[in-house]
Amino acid sequence: MKLNLTKKEQLQASKWAGGTTTQLAIFPKDAVYKNLDFVFRISTATIDVEESTFTSLPNVNRVIMVLDGELTIQHKNQYSKQLKKFDTDNFSGDWETTSIGRVVDFNVMTRGSAKAAVQGFSLDENLQKEIRLNCDVMAIYVSVGEITIENINLFQGDILLIKKENNNEKVILLAQQQSDLAIAFINF
Repeated sequence: MKLNLTKKEQLQASKWAGGTTTQLAIFPKDAVYKNLDFVFRISTATIDVEESTFTSLPNVNRVIMVLDGELTIQHKNQYSKQLKKFDTDNFSGDWETTSIGRVVDFNVMTRGSAKAAVQGFSLDENLQKEIRLNCDVMAIYVSVGEITIENINLFQGDILLIKKENNNEKVILLAQQQSDLAIAFINF
């Protein structure tokens, strides 16, 4: 497996109509979000207003997961869904989407044949969790706490991309303290 660590200090937040967003990863590396020329993009965002409208993103599949707070996500002519911590929603970027609630969220966007799944969980101090690398790329984001993977320490706000090189690879996470994690499993 190939590991690529991005520290929180290397990331930049930018403003959007409802709060702030931070791009955690984009592939390929020279892709530009506004050009919609990425295969996948991973970000976090804050929604700082009570009601917000999501940016229209034609031909983009989206997965959103709440990291902190509660959100009601509404897809016009589709469905509405209540999201609490670690709850996810998969939806089309073409849909007219609004939300109610102030949250911090984790987002994965994919295009073309790329697909993503997202999982969030807490890991108590000194506990380990083994995860099989059953995807092309796994992204591990630390929203709270500190963990160690392959002798690499990840702190709050850091993201580690792991590219599968062989079958049957696995990743072992060790929590150095109580930690909240968001993991994206991406195939393309």
